[in-house]
Amino acid sequence: MPMGSLAWPPAALPGTWKSSRGVRVLIYVVLGFILYGLFVGNTLPQKYSFQVGSISDVDIKAPTDAVDTLATQQRKDDAAAKVPKQYTVDPSVEDSALQDLSHLFSSVQELAGQTSLSPAQRFQQLKAAVPPGLQVSDDVLNSLLSLSPQELNTVRNETNRMVEQFLGREFGPEDLASAPSEVDRQLVGLDLSRNARLVIHNLTLASLRPNKLYDVKRTEELRQQARDSVPDVWIQKGEIVVRAGERITPEILSRLRDLNLLAEQPNYRLFLGFAVVIAGLVSALALYIERIQKKIVESNRLLVVLGLIVVIVALEVKGVSMISRQFDLTSLGYFVPVAVGSMLVTMLFDLSLAVFVSFLFSFFAAFGFDDSFAVQFVSLVGALAGAFAVARVKQRFVIVRAGFVVAIVDMIAIAAMRALFTGTEPGIYNFLRTLLLGLANGMFSAILTTGLLPFFESAFGLLTPMRLLELSNPNHPLLRKLLLEAPGTYHHSLIVGNLAEAAAEVVGADPLLCRVGAYYHDVGKAKRPAFFVENQMTRENPHDKIAPSLSHLIITSHVRDGLELQEQHRLPESIRDICAQHHGTTVLWYFYNKALEQDKSGTVSVDSYRYPGPKPRSKEAAVVMLCDAVEAAVRAMARPTPQRIEAVIRKIIRDRLQDGQLDESQLTLRDLDQVAEAFMRTLNGIYHPRIEYPEPPKASTKAESKGGAQG
Repeated sequence: MPMGSLAWPPAALPGTWKSSRGVRVLIYVVLGFILYGLFVGNTLPQKYSFQVGSISDVDIKAPTDAVDTLATQQRKDDAAAKVPKQYTVDPSVEDSALQDLSHLFSSVQELAGQTSLSPAQRFQQLKAAVPPGLQVSDDVLNSLLSLSPQELNTVRNETNRMVEQFLGREFGPEDLASAPSEVDRQLVGLDLSRNARLVIHNLTLASLRPNKLYDVKRTEELRQQARDSVPDVWIQKGEIVVRAGERITPEILSRLRDLNLLAEQPNYRLFLGFAVVIAGLVSALALYIERIQKKIVESNRLLVVLGLIVVIVALEVKGVSMISRQFDLTSLGYFVPVAVGSMLVTMLFDLSLAVFVSFLFSFFAAFGFDDSFAVQFVSLVGALAGAFAVARVKQRFVIVRAGFVVAIVDMIAIAAMRALFTGTEPGIYNFLRTLLLGLANGMFSAILTTGLLPFFESAFGLLTPMRLLELSNPNHPLLRKLLLEAPGTYHHSLIVGNLAEAAAEVVGADPLLCRVGAYYHDVGKAKRPAFFVENQMTRENPHDKIAPSLSHLIITSHVRDGLELQEQHRLPESIRDICAQHHGTTVLWYFYNKALEQDKSGTVSVDSYRYPGPKPRSKEAAVVMLCDAVEAAVRAMARPTPQRIEAVIRKIIRDRLQDGQLDESQLTLRDLDQVAEAFMRTLNGIYHPRIEYPEPPKASTKAESKGGAQG
């Protein structure tokens, strides 16, 4: 349904609440708060007050995937514990030991050359020269002093070799215990005296000290690498964390905390994150409306209608999700009839807006059913199917057909999702059950749409093609009243309707609205039909007996009377607007001129003989104004030829244009030229010349009459 067929063409002046930007912003904000309030509970899991040792009274499933912090940390710690301590070799230990030995042997050689010293003096000086790092016994020192220069050199070389062998590699405290046996093993093959062997053995062991240092940094690096290589342990969505009657252990409590299921403190991060999501969705809707849907921008009442539809869909999702959670029916998400919203938006607004909000509705489905992609996808394709199925609907029973379309599309989408996301064979029973939910979704969508559409049409004065076709029914009480009480006006309205429909098609107005508006534009004449020339069956004219000013009041009052009748019958506002504007502020020239003839004081003003207005503010109202004037003028012509019809049409259009009656109608000069051509085509077809048939001869007539009587 194109937006031009909606009620309320923008009649409110800028700055009023009906088109105020501030009011629009307020509506968006209120909508955002409503959506946030409805769905924030679905995104935040239920909280439990447990302690270690408590007994759970319910089965608790994981509402989402989450990392099991305690189990993950335990695995990481186990991996780190398997990494051995790391050591590094300190080369300075070997260098220090060799330096001490070199100093000792040099001292022995030096003392051996001092023959003036007694053995005791040499011993004391050697003992004093022993480096602090060497713990050498007196026996070893005496043995050193007793060695010959050749033996001393051999002992020195072997001792240095063994020390280099031990300290040239990792040598830790644990290696000190096995060092004596290793030294003795190497001494076995040497051709040395017992005294020399003893010196080598003791000096080597005295020089050995651990050179393997614990590398804390390296060890921690390797252990951290081991921790990092361990994958997180995940709690899977739907996994049972604790069963009813089970005791809460530290491990279970930790898993509940990881899932944010403990009522310890509010998770402000989730509250804020969801608020940002809702603000983003509402902002996207607002941006689309402000940029694309100009009709909604011009009427906050239309925005309220759209907001109500959005809230209705949100309430549907919320209600079904509550039932689903209460009875653990996870597949019930396929039943949410979000197509109701898309079908209503298509019929009350237009298809492009319906496509946009279909994506919005699919997010609602995801919010209500634990971010289920399957439910979101089925909701989206169902909503789109519903929108396209009613894109050109003009009769209400077609909504039922659209429900079948939604059902078929939903079932196909459900089958696809089950094939994609069901790891094992779901079973024919479960599969058929979900398909039946899709079927019920489509049928319920059609039922709800059929029920809600009249509510929006009547409560908000919205017009749909179906409502317009219903109003065009000749059996409508108001049209019946017009036909019975003012038949001339009724037939005039029918011709005006045909003219208006033809003209609307060429200027981009709504043809159906123009035709129906024309049917009702003069219903006020049914109150005083005899005062209007098309209803005067005799030559007597009641205006001949009253003052022109009173005639003016009677004639112009048919607009007010028509509005009252239309309000009593609850006609949509767009129909009432056409009635109110179809004369604009034009002048009743006949009665004005009559008043001038009778005026002796010269006080008659042309403005006192104008209609009260307002001027046409839409293409539809302007088209009906021109049709009304043209039809009346052409009908009053004695011999309407095409040339005379065209002249009258163009004169009336020119007069209305010069009088400013079309200033607010959005019609262009090109539009007016096309309107004139449409009028000529239609009126020439109505008032074309007719052949005057001669009467039959009297004899023939008598024969025919006689034959007819016999038949």
